[in-house]
Formats: sequence, C-alpha cells, structure tokens
Amino acid sequence: MNAFVKICGLATEEDVHHTIEAAPDAMGFIFWAKSPRGVTAESVSHWTHNRMPPGIRKVGVFVDSTVHEIEKSAEEAGLDVVQLHGSYTARQIRELTYPVWRVLHVDRLPEDWNDEPVEALLVDSGTVKMPGGTGVRVNTERAIRLIRQSNFPVLLAGGLKQDTVSGVIKDTLPNGVDVSSGVELHPGKKDMNAVQFFIKNARSAFSSLPR
Repeated sequence: MNAFVKICGLATEEDVHHTIEAAPDAMGFIFWAKSPRGVTAESVSHWTHNRMPPGIRKVGVFVDSTVHEIEKSAEEAGLDVVQLHGSYTARQIRELTYPVWRVLHVDRLPEDWNDEPVEALLVDSGTVKMPGGTGVRVNTERAIRLIRQSNFPVLLAGGLKQDTVSGVIKDTLPNGVDVSSGVELHPGKKDMNAVQFFIKNARSAFSSLPR
C-alpha cells in the first residue's frame, strides 16, 4: 500500500458515481448513525452494485460497533475493508473476516497500537463526540513519529484539502492519505472539483518522492 488515496464520507448516489469516475484507490462509507455522512449497508449496496472497478476498495467505517454488526453490514454492502474507530480488542479484530484498518489519534495512542492484527493504520484527528471528519489537522510532528515507528502502512487523515495535501505528503511521508470534510460543499455532499484535484495533487506529490 503506497501512494494510496481514499475519499471518505460518501453519502449520496450521485457522489458515489462521480467519485468512481475520479478513480481513487478507495471509497469510504460511514456506518454510524450520529454522523452527518452516515449511510446504510442497503444504500451502499444499491449505489455500488456492478459499478465498482476492481481497483477501488470499498471501506466501511464503524464506531464501536459489535463484531456481529460489522460483519452483517460488511456482507450486505459488499465491503472490502472495515475501518474501526473506538475501543476494540485484538481478539475482536481477529474475529473479523475482513481486512481491518485501525484508526488512531496521535494524542491518545493505546499501548498496543503497533502490535494489533491489522492491515493498516489510519491516523486521524477526532473528538469524543466526532471520532473523525472534524476538519482538524493532525499534529505533524507526532504524525511523523508514528509513521516512522509503525509496523504497518499508515494512511494520514485529518484536515487535508486539495491545496494542502501535497505539502503534508512531502512533510510526513505516509503510505496514503484520506479525506472527507476537506472535499465537501457541506457535510454529506462532495465538491467533485475538489475531489478530482485532491486525487491529482496527492498522486503528483507521491510520485515526486524519492523512491
């Protein structure tokens, strides 16, 4: 997983179809009712059925859901990955039959953050009320330290925008980036011009990094 670009928080059929055309590496759907970007597995299944190219991964975002709830939604929506916000044990993660991306906040890392059975880590900013999609930038120095220490690929999120993503990539050297609120007209509605430029600028920045 390198030079990876994920567009998250897709909440309408129109935005899903336009984002597919923009060809990110992954598209994220939030299965959390309290989010302004929250969706259902049924909707995601309908929006993406027979439309997703093989190169785009469908990621489901879950906040303190049970293993049973995650598995049920993932199967119905046809997900490729589950992204976990909240408190999950290594045992719960192992019970999942889908690849797991674990979300971390650099100011409150769990002790075993670098030893969990996950495919990748996602570094985000968040609050107790809003675990992601806050539009707040992650502390750069702490993010760099985590990325360098990590045993896993790291996706960087938190306050990224089309005009800042290049600099952040060059400063922190993550394996990928993730954006939600930074490419929106308002919560739940994407600005497709911003989506396209975000993907373009991110890929350009990754390609300019020394190999």
